[in-house]
Amino acid sequence: MPKLLKVAFNKKGIFNEDEMFMPIRIVNILGCCSTAMYFDCPNIPEHHFSDAETEEDNPDYDTGRYFWFDFDIVGMDGLLLPLRIVFNEGDADCNDGFWGVVWERNTEEIVANIINSGDCETTIEAISKQHINMCESQEILIPTIFDSDEGHGLLDDIIPAQGTKLEKIIRLTIQFFYEWKLYNQSI
Repeated sequence: MPKLLKVAFNKKGIFNEDEMFMPIRIVNILGCCSTAMYFDCPNIPEHHFSDAETEEDNPDYDTGRYFWFDFDIVGMDGLLLPLRIVFNEGDADCNDGFWGVVWERNTEEIVANIINSGDCETTIEAISKQHINMCESQEILIPTIFDSDEGHGLLDDIIPAQGTKLEKIIRLTIQFFYEWKLYNQSI
């Protein structure tokens, strides 16, 4: 159990590691790329399209950066939901939140949208009823691992659109990955 999650569970009053359950597993970090390398992202904010037209052939276009990785949602019953995520960290000068998409690795079905929804705000919107129901049926605590007093303001503004467990797990995944990235500047 990563130390960051232990702290989050402790904040919820859970101190016994046997009672702590990690609902995600990072499977493979696929890498990162410039925004110019994935202008086809279905959730790229409108205000970046004009930049996209002028920067289409510039692989160094630096408005944000995409991160790609595979992860599994781990059910209490041991079943795995294999997912792939791509999200762009946005551009602070544009007051962007994150944007991207999550899909099932085996079927390529879009499971959730990651939407730049306001001033440095991100909304996770689950769209697959099948996957929403799969997660809702699980009785698990989904910890929020970062608080605003820890200096990760952008991450505090990731909002689950409908408050579903799937949206909260995707939020946790982004937070967990982003915190890992901050400590491991290798990508």
